Amino acid sequence: MALQVRRGTNTERLGITPLAGELVYTTDTKQLYVGDGSTAGGITSISGTIDSVLADTTPQLGGTLDLNGNDITGTGNINITGTITATGNINLGDGIGSDIVVFGGAIQGHLVPDTDITWNLGSPTKQFNEAWISQLNVENQLTVGRINGNLIADDSTVVFDASTGLISAAQVSGTFDGNVIGDITGSVFADDSTLLIDGVTGKIVGPIDTATAVRIDGTTLGNGAPILSTFGFVDPTIGVNTANQMIINTARNNGTNNPEIVQAGDTLFDIIARGYDGNSYKPAFTIRLGVDKNVTVNDEIVPGRMILVPYDSTGNFTVSNIIVFTSTGRLSIGAGDAPAAKLDVGGEVLLGRLTTTERDALTAVNGMILYNTTLNKFQGYENGAWVSLI
Repeated sequence: MALQVRRGTNTERLGITPLAGELVYTTDTKQLYVGDGSTAGGITSISGTIDSVLADTTPQLGGTLDLNGNDITGTGNINITGTITATGNINLGDGIGSDIVVFGGAIQGHLVPDTDITWNLGSPTKQFNEAWISQLNVENQLTVGRINGNLIADDSTVVFDASTGLISAAQVSGTFDGNVIGDITGSVFADDSTLLIDGVTGKIVGPIDTATAVRIDGTTLGNGAPILSTFGFVDPTIGVNTANQMIINTARNNGTNNPEIVQAGDTLFDIIARGYDGNSYKPAFTIRLGVDKNVTVNDEIVPGRMILVPYDSTGNFTVSNIIVFTSTGRLSIGAGDAPAAKLDVGGEVLLGRLTTTERDALTAVNGMILYNTTLNKFQGYENGAWVSLI
């Protein structure tokens, strides 16, 4: 036999005051209430029942809530004051929507990704505004739009001075695009990795291409050291040694030998040219300028006198073949280093050979001499006319 309690709609329940202990059941909301004799509609829940949890706006659990492996699913906000401790994975957002996680407090502990070199912090279109970090360790690449401040090395050396905009460290290695002012330690390479300056040997090994003059100071170079590579040939070199001698090498084959130095007196300046014949460098000629009391060409050279010494195929020369030109306008060809006339030739002289037609085409002046191949005679221009000398 069923036991029924007082029942009615929820509106009807609120219109009465149930007696203490009287039960009231609402037929529309399916809730059970108990009266206390003073509360209109009765007390809104029964402690210890499921209905009390559903009806209580501030329910409390007396122990641990076991969901039996099920999820808590709902719509709305979860407001908690205190500490949330969880073991396992916490998924916030689905990664495809506009879910936002707001942190209003401090973070305690390390932020460590579960996989190396996989996850990003920010994106190209959504960047963090500013970051305050005591120490930043970057393993691979650091890309920045601007550096505001000094760059300090591990030994506290200022690598980059932000106040001057200069790299002032004693040793800097890397790739530079622009001008470098100051001392450079190490090798210098072109954009195509071609070695221009060898930092080990201290030599310029790359080509020198300039529209202005290049000054060569021979007093700072070692004896016989070639300092310039020219013309793009196999091994042509130009060098100035400590004896004030300029060395010019030309190359005919694949030569690699350095030029030999012909020593001279302290007041002599030699310009020496040599050519490579495939086996070694051999002298071609020497131009001697100035004063030298120990020259290998007969008498000493006086100021204002230049001597050209041609060499034969074996690298030797004879005194009778030297050419001397003095400041008084006298030229000696094979006649020693003191020409006795404007032209002093120590040997045979071959005059110009012209036909009569070629001779008449000349703008002749008195004193001109030639050999007429039409008449087979020596002729001279005398008193405004050509005459045979013999």
